[in-house]
Amino acid sequence: MRNSKWMGAALASALLITASAGSVGAAGTGSSTKVGAGHTAAAAAGPVKVKEGTAAWTVNGSPVSFSTIDSSGYKLYSLSQVAGEIGAKVILAQGGMELNDSKGLHTVLIKPGAKSFQVDGAAQEFTVAPVLYGGKVYVELTKLVTALGGELEADSGAILSFARPEGTFDSLRWTADGSLIANKSDAELPVLLKFGTAVEGDYHVFSSDDNATELAVSPDQGWGAFSDETGLLHLINLSSGAIRALGTDNSVKTDLVWSADGKKIYFIQGDKQEKIAQISVDTGEVKTILADKVENKSELRISGDDKSAVYIVNVTGVAKNDADSTEDSLTVDYSKAGEQLYKLDLSAKEAKPAALTTSPDNKLYPEILAGGSVVYLSADAEGDAANTLKEIKADGTASNIAFDVEVNWAENVGSGLVVSGTTADGSTVIYSLVASGAKTELFRTAGDVSEIAVSKDGARLAVVSDGKLSVIQGGKALQLTQ
Repeated sequence: MRNSKWMGAALASALLITASAGSVGAAGTGSSTKVGAGHTAAAAAGPVKVKEGTAAWTVNGSPVSFSTIDSSGYKLYSLSQVAGEIGAKVILAQGGMELNDSKGLHTVLIKPGAKSFQVDGAAQEFTVAPVLYGGKVYVELTKLVTALGGELEADSGAILSFARPEGTFDSLRWTADGSLIANKSDAELPVLLKFGTAVEGDYHVFSSDDNATELAVSPDQGWGAFSDETGLLHLINLSSGAIRALGTDNSVKTDLVWSADGKKIYFIQGDKQEKIAQISVDTGEVKTILADKVENKSELRISGDDKSAVYIVNVTGVAKNDADSTEDSLTVDYSKAGEQLYKLDLSAKEAKPAALTTSPDNKLYPEILAGGSVVYLSADAEGDAANTLKEIKADGTASNIAFDVEVNWAENVGSGLVVSGTTADGSTVIYSLVASGAKTELFRTAGDVSEIAVSKDGARLAVVSDGKLSVIQGGKALQLTQ
């Protein structure tokens, strides 16, 4: 759905039609009707010709037939029915009605016969005043829905109880209950939103902790781990949002990775990213795994059996000087600079890391497959050649994995890979690739894809395309943001 179709103005709320016989009044007679003890609501001044009818819409994906009237050339909808379908409560108040949405976020005050109404204490105006007819109040649909925090699409006849959020989203994370956590990166203050993925408009603020935006999710997807600005680790319950500190170690920690059994969290440690360590989730005890004094480690990965680690070392230039050590004689040798992959055997005591690569290309998205192979995206450092997906097998031999797209992202899921690439016409295609080499197309779009997250079972994708966050399942997309 294109955002431009979603109507925030009165276009859909005032559909001009031909008036026909009938009149507005108290059950069709009179000019006013008591709506409660001590409350009187005036009908529209003078007789107004109306026509009763129905209108078909979907509300949160379910079909609904609303009662309508055509009054003064406008289609008005049963207030009580619309409110009930979107979950709002209606009570009599101040000679009219007070409406409250189910989340308690909005209060709307409406009086039949009066164009002016209030939304959260601020005055707004209907195009045509609400009408009391046949014992029911009828109002403009769009203005009622949006006043209560909902969203309406006239072209498709769809209504959401709660409007989808607008903005820029990244750092997508799936949770055990099938929800999706995303960082609203353009918010003035840090905010993580948690989306239900069954219907549009189902979301709430999950956390406002700035450090939690890059959380590492546990294998059971019940917990997230993140490091704060002091280096202290924290765990966040992905169901409740409750946060607790893990241990007392305040060294710098990056690239957090959970062990397969969820009992340890591995990380790169130190101001210069020179160590690899682990912390016990039960006790908070930190243990050094590797301290070889090699700086600039990143992209840590741990195999599913916890027996090996793979990481990238960013090799910098080497300074050289002559015997006089003058400033003019200082040179820097960049011939061996670049990113290189290393593998460490975690099952052997005092094992030393082994270099997997020596090539000058950039290495992105390294993954350890179930059979022990290491896969990574190779990007030409000068940008002159297309990206390729490379596999380094356990015996050290390397080869390219053939694709009909230029690969730009890959992630290990289950026993295979999920891979994203760009076609010759600029479209983005996402594939599932199993160990046998067979691939299945999961999603294709002409839009620009900036973020992808795969559910644990590989059945669902979360994708940010052209700035909109959607969930893809069975080839169908559910758009979660505007």
